[in-house]
Amino acid sequence: MCTITLIRSRPLLPSDDIEKSKAWIQGCFDRETWNFVVELLPHALGASTSSPRVIGLIGAVRPPEVGYMFNNNYWGKGYATEALRGFMPLFFKSFSGDKQERFEYAEAHTDPELVASQHVLEKVGFQLHELREKDFENPVLGLRDTLVYRMYRPATHDGGA
Repeated sequence: MCTITLIRSRPLLPSDDIEKSKAWIQGCFDRETWNFVVELLPHALGASTSSPRVIGLIGAVRPPEVGYMFNNNYWGKGYATEALRGFMPLFFKSFSGDKQERFEYAEAHTDPELVASQHVLEKVGFQLHELREKDFENPVLGLRDTLVYRMYRPATHDGGA
């Protein structure tokens, strides 16, 4: 779970191409990442536990690219939307040119079949930017198309920081 690009995922057997899988995993480790866990707080879990439960990841693997992954038991409950809404101001503040490069937009890449993730992106303010055909190779699913969504830096009173 080292990449946060929104890819089509389903419970399939692992890829039988070991070298391709190793290369994909190594590529994840070679990048400097900026990821956070998403935890479900104890009060949302009921009385059965007193500690938070990790339900997903959110972050920026290759800024300005952002994304998230959630355990499928928590899909459709609004957690991805809530996490992304909270994350985007942090992304733009962190990548404002002070300590890190400044980005005027954030991008999220998703498989065309992940309609629910597209809805999450749109609810948070991302807009479809382009379709890239057969540009992503998933070790299990093969070549996939990518929808690229963008959110532009919001204007602020102090010049856009």
